Amino acid sequence: SSGGEGTPKPGRRKKFLQVPDGATPSLRGGYEPGNMDEVMSTMGGSEHSFGIHGSSRKVQYENTYKMEPDFKFQSHLIEGPARDILETHLKDQPYDAATCRLQAQDLAGKIMDATKNLNIKRYKLVTIVSIGSLKERPGMHFGSRCLWNDKTDSFTTVKYTNGSLFAVAMIYGLYFE
Repeated sequence: SSGGEGTPKPGRRKKFLQVPDGATPSLRGGYEPGNMDEVMSTMGGSEHSFGIHGSSRKVQYENTYKMEPDFKFQSHLIEGPARDILETHLKDQPYDAATCRLQAQDLAGKIMDATKNLNIKRYKLVTIVSIGSLKERPGMHFGSRCLWNDKTDSFTTVKYTNGSLFAVAMIYGLYFE
């Protein structure tokens, strides 16, 4: 047998964070600045594993306390891709209640992906797609309520109709502080 669990196999080198005697942990993770040089010097080499005996620690960044976005959610940038997605998927589609329910979920996912590809930072996105029949002549009104910040949050609505159905896509951008 080849040694215990703590013994590395030949050709492999394990690196552990060795905490010197007297080092005190910091509230932010890691160790107090006065002791960090001592901790780093016990590790050696240029590649460091910042885990203690195999457990890895996730790097935690400090908050930026940014209360306003660099760029506000811009509805006009989202309308084009959303309209294109509705057109391509519903162009010759007849209304069928069973398939339209699943298709509305699929379209919401595709619009969400297209919106995420625009790389709008620090915004939470919500996409809702509703599909209904034109032949039944429904009198429909859509409404929504949100806790809203007029300075940062916004939304856009995209409508599409063909001979037998209508679709309404609502995309909300809520700033995440």
